[in-house]
Amino acid sequence: MPDWGIWIVIAVVALVVEATTTSFYTLYFGIAAGIAAVLAGVGVPAAGQILTFAAVSVLGIYLTRPWLLRLAGTDQPAVPVGVDAMRGRVGVVTKPIGELDAGQVKVGGETWSARSYFEREAIPEGSRVEVVEVRGVTALVIPAPTEHNELPKET
Repeated sequence: MPDWGIWIVIAVVALVVEATTTSFYTLYFGIAAGIAAVLAGVGVPAAGQILTFAAVSVLGIYLTRPWLLRLAGTDQPAVPVGVDAMRGRVGVVTKPIGELDAGQVKVGGETWSARSYFEREAIPEGSRVEVVEVRGVTALVIPAPTEHNELPKET
C-alpha cells in the first residue's frame, strides 16, 4: 500500500472516531493525516509527512480547540447532580436543629439529616434554611437569607 493510502486510512479512522464523540481531538489527527496523504502523493519523504502530521495535529489542538469547544457549547461545566446539586438550595427545618444535635430538613421533597454549619447555632422547626454543603448524608445548613425567617402556618 502506498504511503498516501496509509494516511487516508488513518484520516478516515480518526474522523469516524470523532463522529462518535464530542472531544474534538481526533478531528485534528484526521485533518493532519489528510494533509500528510496529500504530501505523500506529491512525493514528500516519510520524515516530512510525519513532521507535518505532528505539527498540524498539535498546532490545531492548541490554536483552535478552545474556540471549537466554545462554538459547540461543550466548554460549559456540567450540570451538578446528586449532593453537588444541593449546595445553595433552600429547604425547611422539619425537626429542630440543636446547638450540637442533628435535626432534619426537607429540601426539594427529600428529607435530609441536617446540622448547623456554624456549630452551637440552633435552628428552630419551620425555619427556612440554605444548604451550604453536604458531608456524607448530612446537610450543613444556615438560616436562609430572607426578611421572614419562618414559613406561614398551614390552615
